[in-house]
Amino acid sequence: MDDVGRDVENLMKKLLKQNSNYFSNGSLNSEGRKIFEEMARMLVYEKPYLKKRIREIRKKGTFEDVLKLAEDILPQEELIKIAKGWYTGPYTESPDIDDSLLNSYLFSPVDRSTGRMPSSSK
Repeated sequence: MDDVGRDVENLMKKLLKQNSNYFSNGSLNSEGRKIFEEMARMLVYEKPYLKKRIREIRKKGTFEDVLKLAEDILPQEELIKIAKGWYTGPYTESPDIDDSLLNSYLFSPVDRSTGRMPSSSK
């Protein structure tokens, strides 16, 4: 996890928490791109080595690419809390969601489009 500014973290959280407002068909929509561009401008200023990666996300704009970037700039606990919100909604707190399952999904080499581990060649 990189140490980034509070504004970058807050904008990334906003994109992820309200993903139904900012993503359409798995890609950033126009409102999502506005927020991403604001965050990307600040992120490139703080971490110039991420410029190439930001450029790639600007081209594709997929949810998976944004989530991978979030894994690098947000604390793991924060990502787990956001992911729990995807399952429980804004009004409920569900203690029965296992953190280890969310942790393994967010931080493992799972192909998020299929939900499966990549096949290993023997």
